[in-house]
Amino acid sequence: MTERLPETAQNRKQRGLAPWVLGLSFVAPVLLLGTMMATNVGLFSYELGFRTLALGVIPKLATGVAIVSVLSLVVSLLLNPKRYGLWALGAVCVSGLVLAGYYVYQQRLKTYPPIYDVATNWERPVTFSARLIEARGPKAHPVVDDPVVPRDQPAEWAGRRVADINRQTCKGAVTLAGRASVDKVADILKAEGYVVFGRSDWRIEAFYQDPYFGFRSDVVVRMEPNGTDIRSVSRDEPVDLGANCRRVTKLVKLISAK
Repeated sequence: MTERLPETAQNRKQRGLAPWVLGLSFVAPVLLLGTMMATNVGLFSYELGFRTLALGVIPKLATGVAIVSVLSLVVSLLLNPKRYGLWALGAVCVSGLVLAGYYVYQQRLKTYPPIYDVATNWERPVTFSARLIEARGPKAHPVVDDPVVPRDQPAEWAGRRVADINRQTCKGAVTLAGRASVDKVADILKAEGYVVFGRSDWRIEAFYQDPYFGFRSDVVVRMEPNGTDIRSVSRDEPVDLGANCRRVTKLVKLISAK
């Protein structure tokens, strides 16, 4: 009996450790979810919620927990894999999924061009009203007629005109023939979850807010006899990961189908 006491003590210690490590592995995803919600409703600023917490603190926390989870799994396999292995394996899986999500995000950053502005017409760019520019705020990306990718971006894109990048990477962003109906465009925007900000006989301004961090993109549809054009510009995101292209392309299809 006395020879088995040390093993029993170790087992008890591990039995208390493994569940704690599994619980610890949920801290990062719960914190990420809470950060998303707080940023979405405006409790956290973009800098705090997205840049500092989501891209800075949480991935480091997830990495540390993943290391602890792997160590816990190794100890569990050595002591009593049938009894404690599932606890430790669960912790490894949870931590691994969080890190996998960040890995996918980093890969998407490399895949998509570092832009946040997509338009169907760069020869006559769609402009934003002074009211919409004011609503975007002083910290939002500037809305200019001929934006250029900064030189500090990857060499593939650095210094290139966004107009040229749009033509290369967003084939669906094309001018619609003829003048679309203002009422129909407004109905389409509302049905797609946009908030109509302003409208006139020849243009509609709206914004879209994503359901995660609450990032907003402003969309303007200009309707003239010689064509209907669309422009979508993010307010905060440094890279839109193709979101503005997808929005413009979808609106082009929906308006042309009416």
